[in-house]
Amino acid sequence: MITATNPKILIWARERSGYSVEDVARSLGKDSNIILQWESGEIYPSYTTLEELAYSIYKIPLAVFFFPEPPDLEDPITKFRRLPDQELLRLSSDTRQKILIAQAYQESLIELLSRPIASNLIWHDIKISLSTIPKTASNVRSYLGISLEQQFDFRREDEAFKEWRNVIEQCGIFTFKDSFTDRFISGFCLFHDKFPIIMINNSNSFSRQIFTLLHELGHILFGINGITDVDEGYLNFMSNSEHSLEVACNRFAAEVLVPSSSFREDISAFEAADSEVIPKLAKKYSVSREVILRRLLDFGAIDDAYYILKAWDWNSDYLRQNRRTKSSGNYFLTRLSYLGDGFARLAFENHRQGKISKAELAEHLNIKARNLEKFESYIG
Repeated sequence: MITATNPKILIWARERSGYSVEDVARSLGKDSNIILQWESGEIYPSYTTLEELAYSIYKIPLAVFFFPEPPDLEDPITKFRRLPDQELLRLSSDTRQKILIAQAYQESLIELLSRPIASNLIWHDIKISLSTIPKTASNVRSYLGISLEQQFDFRREDEAFKEWRNVIEQCGIFTFKDSFTDRFISGFCLFHDKFPIIMINNSNSFSRQIFTLLHELGHILFGINGITDVDEGYLNFMSNSEHSLEVACNRFAAEVLVPSSSFREDISAFEAADSEVIPKLAKKYSVSREVILRRLLDFGAIDDAYYILKAWDWNSDYLRQNRRTKSSGNYFLTRLSYLGDGFARLAFENHRQGKISKAELAEHLNIKARNLEKFESYIG
């Protein structure tokens, strides 16, 4: 079915998403001239194509295509005004899309819940400041309830990530995942007084996902939106106050994951020349080698030059390996991993109670309606 659409909206939606005409044509498997004809009003896309544009590419409600004028919606990048300009400029259209998706998840939580599902909200109960990072990290660890003994018993990094994700969700913060084209972006958070959320790059190793999760928790405790970047060079272009906040979030995440009280004993006889110690400690704490490096730097066991050199080597090796890795597996399990068990259950429960329709359920989960029944069978 062909339906008349507003060409101005088509242009607005594409530009807002940071896509070129060629990008959209490639996503739809069409010639670029077709996209240009839609945007000039010479021809109109089919209703099926509009659905794909709305839900899969531009991440906007379908009805927007029929508005008389483009809506006054905030550019997703403005959520991160505190970042330096060059950092914002290098964010790809894919990352913009991930921010839009995260905003949609946050709106879903606001719609599905009249109030936070957790009785204890960690960002309300624990206060953080630049001068109290070690104490705050200790309080957060106690609040989350993961002991060192439990952490040392994690058999795999994915198991560790699931447990950290679960306890943070129980404190009111939902975590979502997606595969980012921008490999240097590890994740971000969107702050909200009732429904803050974290988005993690699933393309990263689980050890890096764990650090990103705790780094973004630090942002939320500070009450700000934030992005975790593999390359921290952008910190040098931030104002002194913003730079201090990012460094504090790094220190906070590292202190939660590798507490000083335990780590001090681990490195009592550490020598920088002993390269085997770092991976062994990383495995012990279920963290990346970079986190161990951060702690060694905090304790003065290594200098800045050693840290920068090793961190860069390991990140470069990881990124090269990641480019050679192709994703595969079960679609429904992947979607469940991206959404999280808690959010998926919440959406289906609202549907069972008659609060949302099947179509609305599909939109909240970003899944085609015909796949809902099979998807539900994987929950739990």
